[in-house]
Amino acid sequence: MPPPPPPPLPGAMSGHFLARQPAFGAAPSIGLPVVRPKKKLKALHWEKVDAPETSHWAAHTPSAEAREEKYQELSKKGILDEVEKLFMAKEIKKIGIGSSSKKDDKKQIISSDLRKAYEIAFAKFSQYSVEKIVQMIIHCDPEILDNTVVMDFLQKDDLCNIPDNTVKQMAPYSKDWTGPDAKSQDRELDPSELTRQDQLYLYTAFELHHYWKSRMRALALTRSFEQEYEEINEKIRQVVTVSESLRDSVSLMNVLGLILDIGNYMNDANKQARGFKLSSLARLGMVKDDKNESTLADLVERIVRNQYPEWETFADDINGVMTAQKINIEQLQADAKKYIDNIRNIQMSLDSGNLSDPKQFHPQDRVSQIVQRIMKEARRKSEQMELYLEEMMKTYKDIMVFYGEDPADDGARRDFFAKLALFVGEWKKSRDKNVQVEETRKRNEASMKRKHTAQLKLTNANAEAGPTSPSNTGAMDSLLEKLRAAAPQARDQRDRRRRARLKDRHQVRVASGQKIPDLDEIPEVEAGLKNKEEPTEDESKVLSPGLSSPREGEDDVADRAAALLQGMRGGDGADDNDPERRETLRKARRQTAEEERRLRRRRRERATTNQSEENPDEQKEEPREEPKVEEGEAAKEPPKEEEAPIEDDVPTPRAATTSDGAPEEEPGEKAQA
Repeated sequence: MPPPPPPPLPGAMSGHFLARQPAFGAAPSIGLPVVRPKKKLKALHWEKVDAPETSHWAAHTPSAEAREEKYQELSKKGILDEVEKLFMAKEIKKIGIGSSSKKDDKKQIISSDLRKAYEIAFAKFSQYSVEKIVQMIIHCDPEILDNTVVMDFLQKDDLCNIPDNTVKQMAPYSKDWTGPDAKSQDRELDPSELTRQDQLYLYTAFELHHYWKSRMRALALTRSFEQEYEEINEKIRQVVTVSESLRDSVSLMNVLGLILDIGNYMNDANKQARGFKLSSLARLGMVKDDKNESTLADLVERIVRNQYPEWETFADDINGVMTAQKINIEQLQADAKKYIDNIRNIQMSLDSGNLSDPKQFHPQDRVSQIVQRIMKEARRKSEQMELYLEEMMKTYKDIMVFYGEDPADDGARRDFFAKLALFVGEWKKSRDKNVQVEETRKRNEASMKRKHTAQLKLTNANAEAGPTSPSNTGAMDSLLEKLRAAAPQARDQRDRRRRARLKDRHQVRVASGQKIPDLDEIPEVEAGLKNKEEPTEDESKVLSPGLSSPREGEDDVADRAAALLQGMRGGDGADDNDPERRETLRKARRQTAEEERRLRRRRRERATTNQSEENPDEQKEEPREEPKVEEGEAAKEPPKEEEAPIEDDVPTPRAATTSDGAPEEEPGEKAQA
């Protein structure tokens, strides 16, 4: 039984103003409220009162029953639910707390990098137990042997070479399978204390370390020796085949000889050569012609294709260099030797090495049976590859010497096929370029020939049909354009010349006392005023002498337009090289001038007759004046007509004066213009 409580304090006994306190030394226990939140809430960090019994807090829910009633009241009013909703704490998830806690309980010996490598390599077998995986490895299960990732990992140096500290830590958990009573031997410590990766390492690489490297190398050979043989042997055969094609290609030797001849022809005496190395072939494309359009390589290809077509097959004969250039001869030789040495070493391990005594193996290890099955075929392939390698090296060396290369030079040995492949590639480019240029030239020549033939046919057809007119040759539009452009200028010049002549004639007539006839008295002028826009027959002759009228010449519009243009320009546009044409124009001008003089005399006679009828007295007083004037006029005017015998300069039928005293233009001449 607990001891009785001590007596109460004096104040409590006398005044009763303090609540009853628990016994001395007993810790005050408030306890948790009856109602608790479903999830963890945020904590309210407060500073507790040291003695709540002596403060006002003593009256707040002094008993457990009172606290329970208080929380029930808060719960009914929904206050607690609201607090839980508003102040819910975020859950902090601890990463790996479930699995790592168990792993942390296990002991880890191997390095973290090796442990991660185990996880990656055996990710496919993560659902298998450690015992199952170890059994598959020791039994040489096909699922393990056919998995390239697992096999590459099990051959790593980290598993073949065990560090000393790892040996010391792993030794208590291991078993020595080389001893006489290995099966009955117990382990000092339980391997289940180790991690999963440490257990795999212990049961495989550590306990079988005395033959683990040879074991994994032999097992890897069972899956790779056939594939590696095919890859290496294919490259060896390809090198031998290409080398023989280079030796047998007579066309290639002829092409190289042609290049040598052209080069010696181009070079000076001090640069003459009897042969060149294959690296010189790359310089053919650097020699440009004078127009910088073609190269020496293009020329050689064109010469061979046109002059020596039987040599053009060399590109097909040695086309194998295009793929052989990717083969590294030194690397191929190293791979072949490694394959041969690997099979030889495994055979030695099986005969007298650490794979020769099955008693040293794990009791369930089947490596000897698996490897012995394929060794006979592997040895045969190894011996065959050794012969192929020797033949390849001899052939390759001979072909290099044959083309003037140094077999001892590493660079020449590495780039021999690449130089020829570059030459073949550039040759094909030059051929395509030359063929395209020739096809373009042929198309242009054919097009020009067709145009020339069509032009000849058209010329022959026109010669048979008659002389070609400007309208048939498409020159009508240009002639009309020239006519429009020249007409205003010619008209202005004619007007200026006409006004100058009329002024001179008017002054002569005024000085002679001749009366100027009125406009109505000249019937020719009246007819000209009535028909301004219709040229008379005489005007048509003046404008285009020697030619037919427009209606009669409708069949050759271009000829009429050309003649009209020549007439408006006063003969400037005539063909200077045609003497008949010039003679015709001169005759027409003379005829026009003579006819104009006759018309002028007729008009003067008619005017004189009218004047004598109106003034008979004046006629009697001055009987001799008119002959003098007419004689002087006749003497003066012929030189004026001879000075400007231009067909455009047609004399006027009258000499009327304007308001300023200048002679007025005659209507007939306006119509003619």
